[in-house]
Order: sequence, then C-alpha cells, then structure tokens
Amino acid sequence: MTTEETTGSRHRWPLWPWLVLTVAGVVVTAVAAIVGTLARSEPENTAPATPTRVTVTQFETATVTKTVTASPATGPLSEFRDGLFEVGVDVQPGTYRTDGPDGSNAGGCYWSRTDATGNVIDNGVVNQPGTVSIAKGERVDTAGCLTWRRTA
Repeated sequence: MTTEETTGSRHRWPLWPWLVLTVAGVVVTAVAAIVGTLARSEPENTAPATPTRVTVTQFETATVTKTVTASPATGPLSEFRDGLFEVGVDVQPGTYRTDGPDGSNAGGCYWSRTDATGNVIDNGVVNQPGTVSIAKGERVDTAGCLTWRRTA
C-alpha cells in the first residue's frame, strides 16, 4: 500500500470559490431587501388628497293615459290623412285630391301606391294641390299631407 492510501489523504478543493459565492448571495439578498423596503414606503413630501366632486342626476318619468273613443264602423273612408291604408278595407277606391303639404315634412307631401305584396306601383311628392287614383286591393301611404278627399 502506498502512503496516500494509508493516511487517507484526498485531493481537497480550494475554498475561495465557495467563499465568493456565499458573499455574493448575501450581498444580493441585502440589496433586494433594501430595494423592496424603499419601494413600499411612501414619499415624504406627499401632497394631501384632493377632494373629488361628484354630480348625481336623477330622472323621473310619468305615464300619461289618454282615452280615445273610436268612431263607429261605417265602412271604408272617403277621406284620410297621413298613414298606410288598404284600399277597399280602410278607404274607398277612387280618385283623391289634397291641397298639398301640411308643413310637417320638409320634402313636401309624399304619397305611394303599393300592391298587396308591397311592391311600389307609383309614388310622388306634391308641393301644391295634387291627385292620386287608387284601386281596390292596393295600399296607399301618405306623409306630410293635408286631408285627401275622394273626388270620384
């Protein structure tokens, strides 16, 4: 046996790398603790809190009920105002005349005739007295017109 085997001496690693790593770990931990403490603390020269102004608006609604008495059913009308009417049911077929626009529609007095499926047969705008002829089964729609009265 050799002397190394009997004395049990082994190769020893140097201590300095372990010492450097330990000191570096302590320094990093200390710096992190200081930075964390400073980040949580409030600045010394803090301005006092400014009061906040809040505006609250409350709305109220009211329900109005109006009773309207329906006129007795007398069959299709011979005159009408703005709206959509079925000829032969709501109004009588024939030729109707209006004195023109009532001022509620900036474009004048609009009228249109459509078939039962809603396809436009004819339409127009009058800014003076005008006439339109409507047949049973059609629909007539008017907007912004004075009363339409049946002439024939």
